[in-house]
Amino acid sequence: MANVKDAGHVVLSTTSSHLNKSLSKWDLLSIGIGAVIGWSWVIYGGIWTTLPGSIGGVMAFLIGGLLCTFVGLTYAELSSALPYAGGDIVYTFEGLGARWAYFSGAFLTIIFIGLIIIETIMFPMMLEALGFPVVEWLPLYNLGGETVYLSYILLSMVVNLFFAVLNYRGIEFSKVFQTITVGVLLFASVFYVFSGVTLGSIDNAKPFFTGFSGLSLALLMVPGFMLGFNAVAQAAEETTIKPSMIGKVVIATVWASVAFYVLIIIGTALSADAELRASGGIVVLNSLQNLYTSSSLPMYFVAIASLIGLLTSWNASYIAASRILLSLGRGKYVAPAFSKVHPQFKTPGNATIFLFIVSSFGAFLGTSQLIFGSLVDVVGVITVSSWLLVAISFVRLRQLRPDLERPYRVKRPKLLGFLSIGSLVFFLLLYTPLNPIGGLSPAETIVTIILLVVVVVYYFKNVHSVKIDEKNRREMLFGKEE
Repeated sequence: MANVKDAGHVVLSTTSSHLNKSLSKWDLLSIGIGAVIGWSWVIYGGIWTTLPGSIGGVMAFLIGGLLCTFVGLTYAELSSALPYAGGDIVYTFEGLGARWAYFSGAFLTIIFIGLIIIETIMFPMMLEALGFPVVEWLPLYNLGGETVYLSYILLSMVVNLFFAVLNYRGIEFSKVFQTITVGVLLFASVFYVFSGVTLGSIDNAKPFFTGFSGLSLALLMVPGFMLGFNAVAQAAEETTIKPSMIGKVVIATVWASVAFYVLIIIGTALSADAELRASGGIVVLNSLQNLYTSSSLPMYFVAIASLIGLLTSWNASYIAASRILLSLGRGKYVAPAFSKVHPQFKTPGNATIFLFIVSSFGAFLGTSQLIFGSLVDVVGVITVSSWLLVAISFVRLRQLRPDLERPYRVKRPKLLGFLSIGSLVFFLLLYTPLNPIGGLSPAETIVTIILLVVVVVYYFKNVHSVKIDEKNRREMLFGKEE
């Protein structure tokens, strides 16, 4: 992050930071679903039906979906009441103050840059696994048990540049891409479960439930696969819909994503027997080959859909991350240059360029599934921490500002606050040694601690020591001109 100090004074931007309002409810929904659903379901479909059993896998995502709904409802109310870019930062600022708003923004930045890096890492491997030829040219070094090729690095960086340009040139281009691709992705999931029901067998789904240890392991994965629904809140400022509808879109995003994963689990359970599901390969595609022995078209269709899933997550992460940096720039937590909106395209241009530069370094991490899995776990624990700040802010705002206009007003807020905070504490415990089946690995714990130390050091060096009028900071977070 860049320094925001200049000779002991805050450097103020004189550039407009207003974004265009052009997103419909369907655009917002596609951004949210696209951020949640990536590509790894083609592999994890086997894991979700093997560790907990087929019904256990469904249970894990229904339980996880319910817990995410508690959090999602807090987002629903807050995003309708405070529909501004970088939503979490604004909510935390209003509920917990300027200090915690910084930490909220820092966590969000790590989360969505992490998601972009994950896509950058795995794109070549995804192409190769799906049968698309990828040239292995000029091996450089080994990392995580895999050889890193220059050709892989260049390929990932080119695709990363595509999404950077797409988002730099405007939300209009980005939202059309997102809506079309999410539609194809959802159709593929329906097709897959239909294939399993009509051509598969209920006997394949055995064992139905392996026990609570397997269920716990599956639950540990849920936050990592549900993160991204709060991307809706980050883009709320650019909507043309009523504020009350924003809240409904948040909840719709949660359950549309849960429904997608449940369909994949059911389809996998019926299509693939226990041996195939435990094989560790690309189970979803392999099961389609077994179902459609005379044609490879169904397999290729779902393969392309899974590739589209990677692209939708990539694009949505750029949308969310750039708005987060825009909000941090508005609040003078980072360089005000990040709050600059391109005069022609009306996008966070500087933020988008920064995201491209930083995330492109992810391509040098290679294509190791070990590194991929560790990144997912680290991003997962930071995501839960970020959600926890929002849930606490929700409770505090109900106490501090009971008269705040809330177009989407949840019922029984005290109970909801208790349930959302309680569920998030439960999820956090799953990542710790207090989890009887283990939490984060030692390497993942070290990386998480390093990231937290960087966030804290930056705070004391570049945020805590900067004197800024809180009223002015609040106005800027709300996108008002100085």
